[in-house]
Amino acid sequence: MSAVRETVDLTGKRCVLVTAALAEAIASLPAGEAIEAISDDPVAHTLVKRWCKDTGNQLVAAERLEKGWRLVIRKSGEKSN
Repeated sequence: MSAVRETVDLTGKRCVLVTAALAEAIASLPAGEAIEAISDDPVAHTLVKRWCKDTGNQLVAAERLEKGWRLVIRKSGEKSN
């Protein structure tokens, strides 16, 4: 697995804003690269898992933090919007 290329701070974003911010952040990455997202949304892991399934990207890790989630997403070679 490639190293995390950048970290996206999603603190304060909820629901569709979480996935919209991820879509924007991952759009400029080459296929196969990964980003890390930090979110305080209590259901961020569920939102991102579904978004990855819908877009063909891969949720590599979902780590529960004291106040939220650390998520690592790898961009697929497919369309990721």
